[in-house]
Amino acid sequence: MSEPRDNSSNNNNGENNNGKDVRLLLLAETSADGGARARAPLQKIFIDDLTKAGGPKRQRVWRVPWFILLMCFMQISLHLIANECMQRRLIYKPEWSHEYWRLLTYMLLHADAWHLTLNICLQCFIGMCLELEQGHWRLAAVYLAGGLAGALANAWLQPHLLLLGASAGVYAMLFSHVPHLVLNFPHLSHRFARIAALLILFLSDVAFTAFHFRQNHNRNPRISLEAHLGGGVAGLLCGFVVYRRVQKSIYL
Repeated sequence: MSEPRDNSSNNNNGENNNGKDVRLLLLAETSADGGARARAPLQKIFIDDLTKAGGPKRQRVWRVPWFILLMCFMQISLHLIANECMQRRLIYKPEWSHEYWRLLTYMLLHADAWHLTLNICLQCFIGMCLELEQGHWRLAAVYLAGGLAGALANAWLQPHLLLLGASAGVYAMLFSHVPHLVLNFPHLSHRFARIAALLILFLSDVAFTAFHFRQNHNRNPRISLEAHLGGGVAGLLCGFVVYRRVQKSIYL
């Protein structure tokens, strides 16, 4: 007569072996996926960053870029209502004496509709996400510091030239993306797409300026490279001073 087998013991051993197999399989899949992501080409990383909506810790934040919208409203309004007398009171000119407001109010004036439209589009494209992530006052400080530095650079290097337009502030915001990316690169959505867009924008402007110098000898319109350079340097330095680290991972 044969002895009865301990089926419960065999079942327990089988369940333990199956659990170990499942855990090993999951561990292998996780390792393979992590290795594949680590070895992913730059093109795949760029596409994933552009298309993914964000991880589970990211929150959608709805805000309004009040400072950029206010500047656009003031620039458009002044372009429509400012007469010659008002323009003479606001433009930067070499004989500004102690009229210190001219160091900033020149940013509200533009030579023509094309000049206004270009600067409005650029400052909206460059500044809106920056204001939503860094806040109104920090972006305002960078924008105004760029305008002030642009006027001072123009006064120092080209003291005989009039100056108007928001290009110094636009360049300040553009170059302030460098400290913003340095401080918050892991937390920003579409970061590789941002870098590519900013580089394309900057190189396009450099190419247009070079063509304008070669073809028109920087006349009609007269581009103030000194104001652009002063605004860009001020935005770069001011960004490292006033910008902060983003505490939460957000996508807009």
